[in-house]
Amino acid sequence: MDSSSQIRPKKSLLVVGGGSTPGDSSKQGVKRHPRNHDDADYNNLSFKKSRTMVNPKKLVPETRKLSKQFWKAGDDKEDEHVPHYCSNGAAAVRVHPQFLHANATSHKWALGALAELLDNSLDEACNGATYVHVDSTTNEKDGKSSILIVEDDGGGMNPERFRECLSLGYSRKRSMANTVGQYGNGFKTSTMRLGADAIVFSRCRGTNGNNPTQSVGMLSYTYLYETRKCEAIVPTVDFEFVGNVWKPITYNSTDEWLDNVDTIEKWSPYLSQRSLFNQFDSLKEQGTRIVIYNLWEDDERKLELDFETDPHDIQLRGANRDKKKIKTAKDYPNSRHFLTYRHSLRSYASILYLRLPPNFRIILRGKEVEHHSLLDDMMMTDDITYRPARSPPVENLVATLKIGFVQDAHRHNDIQGFNVYHKNRFIKPFWRVWNAAGSDGRGVIGILEADFIQPAHNKQGFERTAVLARLENRLNKYQKNYWFSKCQEIGYAPRRKHNDHESVTRQPDQSGNHMNHDKGSLSNAAPARFRQHVESSAGNRNSHQDRKISDIGVKKGKHRLGISLNETRSANEADELQDESAKRVADLQRQAENSHKVKDELAKLVDELQEQKTLLESQLKDSEAKVQDLEKSLEVKDESVVELQKQKEVLESQLKVSKARNQEFEKSQRAVMDIFQEERARRDVTEDALRKKLRGASDQIDTLTMKANRLEAEKAYCEKVHMHMG
Repeated sequence: MDSSSQIRPKKSLLVVGGGSTPGDSSKQGVKRHPRNHDDADYNNLSFKKSRTMVNPKKLVPETRKLSKQFWKAGDDKEDEHVPHYCSNGAAAVRVHPQFLHANATSHKWALGALAELLDNSLDEACNGATYVHVDSTTNEKDGKSSILIVEDDGGGMNPERFRECLSLGYSRKRSMANTVGQYGNGFKTSTMRLGADAIVFSRCRGTNGNNPTQSVGMLSYTYLYETRKCEAIVPTVDFEFVGNVWKPITYNSTDEWLDNVDTIEKWSPYLSQRSLFNQFDSLKEQGTRIVIYNLWEDDERKLELDFETDPHDIQLRGANRDKKKIKTAKDYPNSRHFLTYRHSLRSYASILYLRLPPNFRIILRGKEVEHHSLLDDMMMTDDITYRPARSPPVENLVATLKIGFVQDAHRHNDIQGFNVYHKNRFIKPFWRVWNAAGSDGRGVIGILEADFIQPAHNKQGFERTAVLARLENRLNKYQKNYWFSKCQEIGYAPRRKHNDHESVTRQPDQSGNHMNHDKGSLSNAAPARFRQHVESSAGNRNSHQDRKISDIGVKKGKHRLGISLNETRSANEADELQDESAKRVADLQRQAENSHKVKDELAKLVDELQEQKTLLESQLKDSEAKVQDLEKSLEVKDESVVELQKQKEVLESQLKVSKARNQEFEKSQRAVMDIFQEERARRDVTEDALRKKLRGASDQIDTLTMKANRLEAEKAYCEKVHMHMG
């Protein structure tokens, strides 16, 4: 979508590939037939019918039908007859229509294809684009199928750039610094991945003294498939703004221009040429409008794109939608993008770009998409500068990594991965580089912009190179280091080894926490702990007294042996023994007092536990009463469910009747449309015949007039001669 200098294209009918095309001029330097704007009536030219004759008996040819499922649309029967003009031995290289489908299979994910179209619109911000609007509407011809519209107010495309956009491999973004696209393949793969057919409308302001132009082209796989084309042909028509009027640009002949208009109208979702060309009205002075129709269906014959669940969103059906993740996203809003970006375009588009240009908006079905930075979902962030190994000190070879925990990490949900951007574009969402067996690594996310890695052509990953492998290994180390150092701060057990002192000092806290959280085991654990303390202290004291008495006995024995074996105890030894006995009695009394205190504490603890038991019993009774109330309400709801089931059956029967009537109406409508088409064809044939007769009559009138004038002249001459002779 570019608005650069305007160069006249050489042909009106675009053939993707190479070789000559119908309508090409064989003379060098001939670009278009000369046009006389003053003599021709162009006001209604775009709405005239083609001069190609149509046989009313062959209005609906028997053709094979294209499958409505994307992954089956490329299948072809082996016994299909190949038209003779496909094997004419031409030396030119051409592109078969099935290549369009095969090329689109690079997009496994439909939202990734839609993002390609958003990229093209965002690149137009440098040409004045202020918005891109993704919307849906109804097909005018069948009145029920949905079509997808992507529109922006960028610079648009002149006829030359327009044909480059619809061709394969043309890209002028390779040399541009801030654009991701470089292969010239994104528009074709994305539109063909979303639907079988696409029509592009583009309007470009006049630059470098040229007049404004507008172009419309159709890239239709259905048209190529069902008409058995052997090369990819893209009908295009162009207009030029001359004298306040949009006038057609014809390159070879007016008939060829009209044939292209007829082809686009016939295979478009619009009922008439006027409705087709009215699509330019939404572009105002400049812009591009892409209409994708015949959208692909899934195995259940439902559209891949879901327009019904949310009126302001486009979602995916099937494996990308996980009901459990949707529910979790409501409970944990800080993790909603991780849980919903795979199925919600609104969620994916909000994080698709790291930065949005000033005054640029992404609008989805009438409601603006709020840009979101994943950095707002993080906490405890660290900044790490990464430079690829063996790389010169170039600025774009350095990436700043933001790593931290998601704000819902304390919930221990399995959310982790690095979000890698390339030139402002989201390429690798939540890239898991560490697949631990347990819960290690949970909650750690990161953001970095890696412009030094080459993205894949579908922009959903990176080319597998040595640079990418080194980055993956380094991110793995960063995540492990961050997790092992901070996992205990979000409720996980510490993973690093601690010394004996730290482990011993943490035990009382851990036992205290265990005691507070496990009240049920308190009545058994506390008395045992108290008994153990009392017994150990009493045992220690008794052993101490025994050691003292034995020491005294030894001293006494030695003293007796020194004096005489028959001597009695001395008075001093008796007094010493008496003192020791008194001390021992005092210690025993203190131990008894301590045991009484312990018993009192245990009694108080038992009373507290009894009170807690009473409280829990009352709470249990209240809970039982609530359960009974809930059971009663559940019975009432069951009765209402039965009634609703009956109503559902009645409505289903009514729906079947309505569907049958609708089918009958559609049959009658198709019959009327067939009759209308036949009548229109007959009318065209009749009009052409009358036109020929009128042209012949006009020629005869001119001949007779000339003869009459000649006879009048001869008569006048004869009269003059007669008068002269008379």
